Amino acid sequence: MREGKTTRLAASSPTLSSAASWRATVRRFWRLAGGFWSERGSRGEALSVAALLALLAGAEVALLLRFNTWNRDLFDALERRDAEAVLWECGVLVLIVAGFCVASAGQLLCRRRLALGWRNWLGARLTTLWVAAGPAAAPPNADGRIAEDVRVSTEEWVELSASLLHALITLATFVGVLWVLSDHPPIVLGGVEFGLPGYLLWLAILYALVGMVVAVAAGRALIRTTDERQAKEAEYRAALVRARDRADHGGADARRLHGLFGQLAQAFERQSWAFARLEFFVCAVTRIGFGLPFLVATPAYLAGAVTLGWVMQAAQAFQTVAEALSWPVKHMPRLAQWRASAERVLALADAAEAQVAAQPAAEPRALAAAAQAAGD
Repeated sequence: MREGKTTRLAASSPTLSSAASWRATVRRFWRLAGGFWSERGSRGEALSVAALLALLAGAEVALLLRFNTWNRDLFDALERRDAEAVLWECGVLVLIVAGFCVASAGQLLCRRRLALGWRNWLGARLTTLWVAAGPAAAPPNADGRIAEDVRVSTEEWVELSASLLHALITLATFVGVLWVLSDHPPIVLGGVEFGLPGYLLWLAILYALVGMVVAVAAGRALIRTTDERQAKEAEYRAALVRARDRADHGGADARRLHGLFGQLAQAFERQSWAFARLEFFVCAVTRIGFGLPFLVATPAYLAGAVTLGWVMQAAQAFQTVAEALSWPVKHMPRLAQWRASAERVLALADAAEAQVAAQPAAEPRALAAAAQAAGD
């Protein structure tokens, strides 16, 4: 009876129903894994590394702001044909690039340190749960979920959170830059005087929001197909383990493996088409974003209201704000992958907790003791 239940659990990795929400998934995952950030044994290092990561992200945005003004200084010098100023800006660029390299490498090390520590903590918790539930209660692919889905769910959370923090700091910084750059003498377009306050900022927001809405709509299929593919991958891995342990059923196992791989291939194909549709849109938005800022800034330059350096600075600031606002578009595939893995981790934990709750009272006490030992 118990074995039949666990087999069905392994064969039916949780799918994302239409009623499931991102907010609910995040809340449930945080209840399961958030102890890494609050328990005494792991909290100190985790928060210290996270603080250093935030500091490095702020430093990188400060360098990005300096690079933005560097664009203006360089192209103003080119417009004046000032060779000495151009050479000076080349030296400044070397220092800016060096700063970017240090900040980027430091952030990478911090992200990987956090991801590894969190993976270790969550993996230990799930292992403790399944040990307490008993070996017969563990689904055949529990090891794969703990090894792979825990890795993906923790690593992607760290990567996505770090990139979101960077985007928010960037947005808070460059919103003011675009607003200030929009404050120039009015220009005349078609005989009509034009002087909308903050027009560069409003256009950047409009561009990013249109892209975000369309990308979210296009990305729904990717979330569904990513979950389906990862579920089929888990089933195929579990079947391979069973085939290895039952060498005397070679023919039946070979037929089953062939059928499961066929299902995996079909899921892979559906995910590929979902990726292609999203990539088509993201490519269009990205390429438009290369030219749109210059088209937006050019009228002011042609009217003589600004310099060439202003055009380059405004274009770079426009692209920076639009990219920060387009965070959901850029990270849609990674968000889909995180949610699919997080749902499977949650299903694994729920099944183990349910099994432990159904056991005699002595076993939950053993679980508590084991969990305390793992925490120490």
